[in-house]
Parts: sequence; C-alpha cells; structure tokens
Amino acid sequence: MMTKSVSSILLGVIVLGIVGTLGIVVAIRRSAGTFSVSWQNNRRTITVGPKDSVQAALNAAQPGDTVVLQAGAVFRGSLILPVKSGTGEIVIQSSRLAELSENARVKPSQSGLFPKLQTTNPEPVLKTEPGAHHYRFVGIEFSPSDSSVKVYDLIRLGESRQEQKALDSVPHHLVFDRCYIHGFDKQDVQRGISLNSSETTISNSYISEIHGVGYDTQAIAGWNGPGPFHIINNYLEGA
Repeated sequence: MMTKSVSSILLGVIVLGIVGTLGIVVAIRRSAGTFSVSWQNNRRTITVGPKDSVQAALNAAQPGDTVVLQAGAVFRGSLILPVKSGTGEIVIQSSRLAELSENARVKPSQSGLFPKLQTTNPEPVLKTEPGAHHYRFVGIEFSPSDSSVKVYDLIRLGESRQEQKALDSVPHHLVFDRCYIHGFDKQDVQRGISLNSSETTISNSYISEIHGVGYDTQAIAGWNGPGPFHIINNYLEGA
C-alpha cells in the first residue's frame, strides 16, 4: 500500500493517495467545503467530514455511489434530494455502519455511531425534489439543532395535494434503515416523516419526541402518496 498526503487543498482536483492498484483518492474543492472521492472495483465512495458539505456531496453523487458521513459529526442545514437519471441506488451511510447490526432496531444510546443531520429552522432536515428516487439512508440521525425551533416535518418525502398533483412528480424508491429521528422533550414537532411518496421503506429505526400542543402529531404520516410503504421493526412515538 502506498499513500501520499498534502498539507493544503487547492482549487480543482488533487490526488491524496493511491492504494495498491485498486483505488485512487482525490479531494475536490466546493464552495461550502471539500469532500473526498475514492474508487475501488469501479465503485465510487464520497466521504464527508465535519467541515464538508453534505448537500454538495448529494449533488455530486450518481446512481451506484456511496456517500459516507463521519459518525458523530454535526451537519446543519436543510437538505434536498435532487433528481438523478438512472435506477441505481445512492447510499448515504454512517462511517461506523459496521457497528449497527443488520435487521436490528437502533436505539438512542447508539447516538455516537450516527452522523447528525440537523435543521436550524422550521424547514425539514431533509426533503425531496419532485420525482427524486433511489436513495437509501442507513445509520443516520435526523433532528432539530435545538429545542427552540418548531418543526412541522423532520423528513418530508413528497408534498401535499396543492404542490404534488402528478404521479411523475412523486418521489419513489426511498429507504431509511437503522436511523434515529427525533425532536426534544420540550419542543413542538408535528411529524417525524411526512410520507407522500411511493415505494418507500422505513425499517429498524427509532422515531421519538414527536409531539405538540393543540394539534395531532405523528411519527409517520402520509396522505398524498400512492405507496407501497414498508414500515418494519421500528419504534414509533407520537402524541
């Protein structure tokens, strides 16, 4: 194995390391930070560190790519899943995913294993462009940045009847597996996941602290998506 390091990152593409004959690692400069890209066996991995831009990584990702977010890092802002061509999945996962057992529901005590995506305002942590498809989130934590902000949807998949009127605009083939989705005990959050999509799976996840004063709240709620929906082995909490 041969590696090479550099002391600074310039505009453009810089080779950081070559691993045997299988992979080459580069750093790409983005306006909101950097992320690393590596190839191995013709598969691309985008690695996002605590000072990098998750949205830039999502924009750059192509079907078949894996986006790895650093466990424990906090990424703030409202993210949008863009539409991509093709049917290969884009996987967004924790750097410590191997420590989260498959087919086992996660719990809050495992929070240190998750990268933390947080909204700082009433906008969702994550929402979809019309027709966004084939995204899989594994081992990710979604929450507000603190308890001072009222949030309507932590994750918004699709839109309501006023905005989403045609089937080709419905997001589809979305998966949330082993994710921790939550508000805070003294905060108003109306929904954990707004589920106005088709072909969506939520599995082995923990959705909690979804409550508000004077209105109904739901861990998961959908009213304008055709499904099918696969809700499997989750902890769901809504007042």
